[in-house]
Amino acid sequence: MPQWLLPLLSLSAATPAPLVQPQQAPAEQEPAAPATDEDDLELEDDIVVTGSRKPRGSVIGDITPEVTLSGRDIRAYGASNIGELLQELSPLTGSIQGRGGGGSPVVLLSGRRISGFREIRDLPPEAIQRVEILPEEVALKYGYRPDQKVVNIVLRRRFNAITAEAETNLATDGGRQVHEADVNYLRLSEGSRFSIDGEYTRSNPLFETERHLQNADPNRTLLSASDAAKLNTTYNRTIFGNVSATINGELEGANTLAALGSASDGRRLLRDARTRTGALSYALNGDLATWRWSLDGGYTRDWSTTLTDRDEGTGVRQDRAKSVAELIQTEGTLSGSLLDLPAGPISATLKAGLALRDIASESRRADQFTATDLSRDQFNGQANVDVPLLKNSPVGTLSVNLNGGVDQLSDFGTLGTVGYGFNWRPIEPIRLIGSVTHEEGAPTIQQLGNPVIVTPNVRVFDLVTGQTVDATTVEGGNPALRADRRRVLKLGVTAKPIENTDLTLLVNYTDSKIDNPIASFPTATPEIEAAFPDRFERDAAGTLLRIDNRPVNFQSSRQRQIRWGFNWSETLEAPPPTGPDGQPLTPDQIEERRAAMREQFRQARGGNASSSGVRSGGGRGFGGGRGFGGGRGGRAGRVQVSIFHTWRLEDTITIRTGVPTLDLLEGSAIGTRGGRPEHQIEFNLGYNRNGLGARLNGTWESGTSILANPGGAPSPDDLQFGSLFTANLRIFADLSQQRALVRQVPFFRGSRVTLAVNNLFNQRLDVRDRAGAVPIGYQPALLDPLGRSVRLSFRKLFF
Repeated sequence: MPQWLLPLLSLSAATPAPLVQPQQAPAEQEPAAPATDEDDLELEDDIVVTGSRKPRGSVIGDITPEVTLSGRDIRAYGASNIGELLQELSPLTGSIQGRGGGGSPVVLLSGRRISGFREIRDLPPEAIQRVEILPEEVALKYGYRPDQKVVNIVLRRRFNAITAEAETNLATDGGRQVHEADVNYLRLSEGSRFSIDGEYTRSNPLFETERHLQNADPNRTLLSASDAAKLNTTYNRTIFGNVSATINGELEGANTLAALGSASDGRRLLRDARTRTGALSYALNGDLATWRWSLDGGYTRDWSTTLTDRDEGTGVRQDRAKSVAELIQTEGTLSGSLLDLPAGPISATLKAGLALRDIASESRRADQFTATDLSRDQFNGQANVDVPLLKNSPVGTLSVNLNGGVDQLSDFGTLGTVGYGFNWRPIEPIRLIGSVTHEEGAPTIQQLGNPVIVTPNVRVFDLVTGQTVDATTVEGGNPALRADRRRVLKLGVTAKPIENTDLTLLVNYTDSKIDNPIASFPTATPEIEAAFPDRFERDAAGTLLRIDNRPVNFQSSRQRQIRWGFNWSETLEAPPPTGPDGQPLTPDQIEERRAAMREQFRQARGGNASSSGVRSGGGRGFGGGRGFGGGRGGRAGRVQVSIFHTWRLEDTITIRTGVPTLDLLEGSAIGTRGGRPEHQIEFNLGYNRNGLGARLNGTWESGTSILANPGGAPSPDDLQFGSLFTANLRIFADLSQQRALVRQVPFFRGSRVTLAVNNLFNQRLDVRDRAGAVPIGYQPALLDPLGRSVRLSFRKLFF
């Protein structure tokens, strides 16, 4: 292709509005095509296709994405892999419906289930054509629970590159260094996908004396030393003509070494922990007449060993804790239409699954030996039905859904879930979604059976006495936990108020009530100790010696909150194309070159568009042509802004009858970081142009408190937690788009340099008592040992 044709790619947006292609049967089945050119990273943003109403790889159902990101949008984030990309997108993918609030989203690939996030976590963002973010209700259509957002990732048809990255991370306050190396190979071609990824991370320890703490112990670490390695590989291909088959395997291990303080003889007390994980998973996706089906599952084994030194006064002895957890699971889903109504087809999703879990743990402390061996066989079924009621009516389009599920657990009996909701679009730019879910949930097998681990010399602020003490803490599982019962109401609005702009407004309100909620053990307050006196041990003088932190059931909890915000992005137009003399082209010259470009494309594809209706450029091998990111993307730019505000209206916990209700917004707490902030703001700002980009993201949380006597008179032991604002800045340069540099040093083609500063302003939580003093256990460097850190990375794609 003549080089002078490539700038005309910037004009393709002026062509008539594209139609879209029929959906492929399996997610990975694509027409055969020549290996892609690196410039296709831009060309595929403007593919012209023909067929049905939905783009390739769309999700099932009538719920449209809240936000859609193109390939250029994605590359403007400057992320190194899909895992990092989802971290950048967290303000958009967070949910306030889940048990933990703001949990990880469900991830689909081309509108299909995957074997697990491990399958695509390490893939380079350059291989993505688009990303769709959808509301929690879409999860039901794929057999998942309705309390997670859905992220649908559509990969490009062709991609072939090795990605290598090396980075180092340094704390500006000194004392902590983290070094990481990663190599990834990905090939997408002819309906198949193969990837392999290897990572190694080394972190050195950070000691208390490196943060100038009061009463610092030179033999105690704030952050442990660690070495971690991971190897992951995935292979996908089409089998039996129309079934997409994927197999994924991963091995991961980490060794950590922490110093726990000084023994009576001056020796350093150590904790040596070793964890290993092995996983093998699979996914099958296909079509059966008008129904989609999937089958996925796998085997996971986690094992860990923890060795903890303990000072007995007469010498140092070593406690030992071991655990092995195994999971075998498989799930099958079937989705399709039951019958047609005037407003559209009634659709259904059916899911059935099996999970076999086992955890064996043992711990030895002095001459005391404890062992736990728990297993859980779980059979589950779920059904979701969507019924369209109105279509293009005077009041818009309306559908309702009903869903239910049953879990049969060998150790908890039968637990059920029932939900219902509506999806109403009164006018095209506005969608309203409402849902109610009633469900029962069992504690995890880890919450029941994790090994007991005892840690000495843990700094704890005791609100009962107003002292900071070095206490012993006990962690592990609690086999006495009960199942919880949950009711969640959600109302959500998504609006695109300005036509032909990429502005999306979102508002969600949730109201959840839980009976028997399961939680980590709360902080040491008078209310908590009164409710759980057996969890605290004190000496004759009342000094706190020991806390049992294993999880507990509360009687009930209630949360109401509103989360609202917007996402906006805009293309910064490229300068007009110019001729050989450097002067802007006339409209007639532009049209002539566009016609010549189309003819070149047609010849490259054998004179006709492909059977899928795709007209795409580039017949050269991946790596030909100009530098990476060439074409219009090298001269156009992107600006993006997202801001979301969470306002907690109510957050209360009833521990048990006869004990005052904890109001986490008014001075009560279940954690050492104070109560729950009433307000939280998340923001993400980005700018990218000419290969240079900058991103600023962060969070602001309002202040909280822990009152020694909630609802009573002020106490000198009351603690005030200030508001906290943290911001992270990342600046990156795509060296390929610096053409003079690439001509001088061709090695820089396909490379990127990133400078990132986390906690840009080195902010830490400020905690003070009623007199304005900072308790020893709440020194800022104890709450956030790392502080500000600077990361420098170099990343290169080898085409």
